[in-house]
Amino acid sequence: MKILRGTFLICILLLALHSCGEKPVVSPDDPEITPSLAYAAPDNNNFRRVGYFPYYRDLSSAGIPDSTLLRLDVACFAFAEIQPDFTVKVPSPNELYNLVRRCKELGVKVFLSFNGEHSIYARMVSKKGYRSVFINSLMELVQRYGIDGIDNDWEYPSTKDGSSKGNLSLMRELSNILHAPGVNKYLTAAITCGKYVGSYSNGILDEVYPCVDWFNVMTYDDFSTTTAGIHHSPMELLETGYKYWVETRGMPPAKFVGGIPIYGRPSGMTQNGTILTYKGIMAQGGDPDKNQAEVTSSSYNNGKTKYTVYYNGRPLVRKKTRFCMDKGVGGIMFWEAGQDTHDGTSLIKAAYDEIFKQQI
Repeated sequence: MKILRGTFLICILLLALHSCGEKPVVSPDDPEITPSLAYAAPDNNNFRRVGYFPYYRDLSSAGIPDSTLLRLDVACFAFAEIQPDFTVKVPSPNELYNLVRRCKELGVKVFLSFNGEHSIYARMVSKKGYRSVFINSLMELVQRYGIDGIDNDWEYPSTKDGSSKGNLSLMRELSNILHAPGVNKYLTAAITCGKYVGSYSNGILDEVYPCVDWFNVMTYDDFSTTTAGIHHSPMELLETGYKYWVETRGMPPAKFVGGIPIYGRPSGMTQNGTILTYKGIMAQGGDPDKNQAEVTSSSYNNGKTKYTVYYNGRPLVRKKTRFCMDKGVGGIMFWEAGQDTHDGTSLIKAAYDEIFKQQI
């Protein structure tokens, strides 16, 4: 008995010593563990026409006529919001339901765009269990409303706090679900234009590329509050975005969708209460074929002070559209459809006409 007990203790000791020499087992919730990509996005073989539709706009036919929807092939409902418990909330369910119904009748796909506070995002993506709560909540909404795709509008994952790695994990897990055989859903993401290289541009890791059908590149909002005369979305900004993401970072061109603003910003002054919709600029006598106008805003000095606002007119929108087509990228995107006019001055119409003129 003593010999057997001694042999047993020696075996236990040897096992313990052997275990001490092995690498420790890492928890599956460790943020350093990134899930593998089982199902990548298929090739994007179409020139996409994407429009965002914020929940606070009138999304009925009175606010957005069918003619506008028919000039797009993707309508992104903005935004579902990440809650502190990592579930997802749709702020105006009826607006989403009605938009889906209208788009289905017209053959337009509807994506659900989600965003939220960076701190909640960063915490959610840090652990597999947290991401599972979020993804389950998101997919329940996809099924409930008949959504065609998901758009990640996190502004922005960052290399500074490591949330870039968590974002990669989230996008791989979403891709594995949305791109699985027989599911036929889409996954996109809105990203910075890349003019200012740093933690935000670097926060979109190259490994995210295979996960998405395309990126909606926000080539606008490059404004200044201190220097006058700066256009927030000139042609050069789109060119800069293309050069950074496609030429420098190696993004497949078909995954680059160039952003076009349907609003104007001033320069060299406050942005609070001075940003105007394109529709509002036209209502004040703005020229649809120019890129700046003298305006007032009831939210700025009670409408008593005129200032210059910079926007994209029809010729610039056509030029941007031609650029994207000539470069063979994935399409164009508008922020946002509720700010457009719905007559001959429409920017969405200008782009649409340019696209199909080029294809004839």
